Amino acid sequence: MRNALIIGAGLASEKILDEMLQTKELNIKGILDKDSTKFGIEKKGILILGNYDNIQDYVINLNIEVIIIATTEMSTEEIKDKIQKKIDNKKTILYILPNIEDLDTNKSFLSQLRNINIPLSVPNLNKKEILKNLEECLESGWVSTGGRFIPEFEEKVIKYLKVKNAAGVQSGTAGLHMALQVLGVNRDEEVIAPTLTFIAAVNPITYLGANPVFIDCDDSLCMDPIKLEKFCSEECDFIDGLLINKKTKRKIRVLVIVHVFGNMADMEKIIDIAKKYNLKVLEDATEALGTYYTEGRYKGKFAGTMGDIGVLSFNANKIITTGGGGMVVGDNYDLVEKVRFLSSQAKKDPLYFIHDEIGYNYRMLNLQAALGTSQIDELESFIETKTKNYYLYREELNKIEGLQLLTFRKGIRPNYWFYSLVVDKKKYGLNKDELLKKLVSENIQTRPIWGLIHQQKPYQKCQAYQIEKALWYYEKVLNIPCSSNLTEEEVDIVLKKIKEFKD
Repeated sequence: MRNALIIGAGLASEKILDEMLQTKELNIKGILDKDSTKFGIEKKGILILGNYDNIQDYVINLNIEVIIIATTEMSTEEIKDKIQKKIDNKKTILYILPNIEDLDTNKSFLSQLRNINIPLSVPNLNKKEILKNLEECLESGWVSTGGRFIPEFEEKVIKYLKVKNAAGVQSGTAGLHMALQVLGVNRDEEVIAPTLTFIAAVNPITYLGANPVFIDCDDSLCMDPIKLEKFCSEECDFIDGLLINKKTKRKIRVLVIVHVFGNMADMEKIIDIAKKYNLKVLEDATEALGTYYTEGRYKGKFAGTMGDIGVLSFNANKIITTGGGGMVVGDNYDLVEKVRFLSSQAKKDPLYFIHDEIGYNYRMLNLQAALGTSQIDELESFIETKTKNYYLYREELNKIEGLQLLTFRKGIRPNYWFYSLVVDKKKYGLNKDELLKKLVSENIQTRPIWGLIHQQKPYQKCQAYQIEKALWYYEKVLNIPCSSNLTEEEVDIVLKKIKEFKD
């Protein structure tokens, strides 16, 4: 039998003990609790040893292999902070009990125990600083679209990205919608876009009554500039400074580039193509905040700052978060300010509510910015952790036949937002879907890359140009845990399971 500790000396621990002492599946060495008045007392013949703040000593001295959390006084995050970081996850399994109120008393407690999850990508929040900012919002009453945190957050982004202008918005999608509009996209025109991306990068094109044309990716998972050039030169006419699709006769004014998973698209080649065909460039940098060039023509330039306008996202799974929220950035003052104008219902005269255009309620909230202005200060430390964990993964995964962790483009400093694992079934023994199911069964959250947009029902009639590599990567790529608060111990757990699953 494996040696076990129980955390919590309340009702839940009693019920667990009843079953464990009958089944004899585990050797219960003791109970830990925070209430010192209980220390030295026996429960069902098992001694309450002391405080769980000293759990590492009990684990070592008693050779503990299993820890069971039987208290509702701590959240999962608190458990991780207080306990998981103090134990060796290679030797000790940590379980948590579901909320007592939700338990079916007619079922086995042991069957309801679950491993603490290793999530794919979750927020990394400095609660102390954030709570301070939120308290200021609540006390001042500035919880909506006014307040000091919005301009403060915008200025911090401007300084970090070394860009001239920034406008906070409700979401990355809202930013893309307005950016396309200010770049001049009209109804019944076309916009060039990647097929390998999240659908939010493409839907705003249709909001404006335009149609996407899909281009394949290269090995960076970003748009392939060779196929982009080929499409423009062979499938289009360039007449009087305007690109026109030969097949559909529609005008093309704008090109959407997505920096996928924190990688950088080949912006040198793409900008040259855009200039050649008079295309405006919208950079979707929603996954790439912090990624920049370290060499070449754009050395020192960040993702989102090389095109005509760029868009960031601060959704909960992004490298920094405001819960929701996004930002539009760029050196062109008129474009960014037009976005700001449209985002606040296009009020030409706010006092008398005069509007001469149709606008949107797309403004960033002060509450969101209160989170963001704290998060941006920690961005580089988040990237440092993500970089370290990426190389821990890569060193071990590349030793396993049939697995490869994708690299990032040379000549850049990526933000390492997502880690992309290529799975070769012939060599590894499982395909990416089979590996996904096995990891999820171990409470290790993973996901496939997005379904390709040109294959989605709303876009099946749109033109898709020479899609080949995107199809290949879709069949083989799996994203593995990459949170900025992911521990080395958790990386080791993921690696251990992936090694165990190899056929």
